[in-house]
Amino acid sequence: MKLDSETFMIFDGAMGTMLQKYGLNPGQPPEVFNITRPEVIERIHSEYIQAGSQVITTNTFGALESKLKPTGYSVEEVIQSAVAIARKAAGNHLVALDIGPTGELLEPIGDVTFEEAYDVFARQVKAAASTGEVDLVLIETFFDLEEAKAAIQAVKDHSSLPVICTFTFQKQGKTMMGHDVKTVATTLESYGADAIGINCSVGPSEMLPFIETLVSSTQLPILVQPNAGLPKIIDGQTVYDIEPQEFAQFIKAMADLGVKWFGGCCGTTPEFIRAIREVL
Repeated sequence: MKLDSETFMIFDGAMGTMLQKYGLNPGQPPEVFNITRPEVIERIHSEYIQAGSQVITTNTFGALESKLKPTGYSVEEVIQSAVAIARKAAGNHLVALDIGPTGELLEPIGDVTFEEAYDVFARQVKAAASTGEVDLVLIETFFDLEEAKAAIQAVKDHSSLPVICTFTFQKQGKTMMGHDVKTVATTLESYGADAIGINCSVGPSEMLPFIETLVSSTQLPILVQPNAGLPKIIDGQTVYDIEPQEFAQFIKAMADLGVKWFGGCCGTTPEFIRAIREVL
């Protein structure tokens, strides 16, 4: 299977939401499950495949030395284990290395240099690319164009893998750094991203106007992965307010705008992926 920008492709849904169901403790790095409970990660991947996912993302969103050091596991151990699990579950479907932001602000607002951020991402890419089992890289939930540039450059410099970069926007249609949708689209295209998109941040209804702008701002393939609505805290638990069928109707509206690639972010489960498949 290859990435196809002309036909619908379905990515997977949330990993953290599923891991909470399978015993992830608050504050525990989800990526450690790749080593301590690989059977759980494989089961989640398999549930998404059975629901209709054609692209499986590795459980590596926060595979950073700063987060993993207290666990005693290295970035390389965690990523290579994640890739092996995803490949086993995915079979002939695609495996995407999942890369999240560093969690730190780059200069001049923060203390992290461009080179330091680049090195973090390069380490992740090299660890995954060395396995020969990854089909693409998904850089997701970014909000800073400079950090995204570091990540995209790291992928291009250390692999031949296609790279998708998706940003997260607040309700007013701008990132935490103040970038609007059109600026993000044109800049990511200039950085060499092979596809771009929007994930997380808000639910599909709030995201729909952003998608309209994005479609008119780029010729690149677009990936959309909304949350299952807006989060609410009930009895100490984070819950989301949209059911799979309603979620899928917004996906259909985005498809009518020309978007071909879809998945889910926070709060989504295999039931949401199944609903996407049915509506498309």
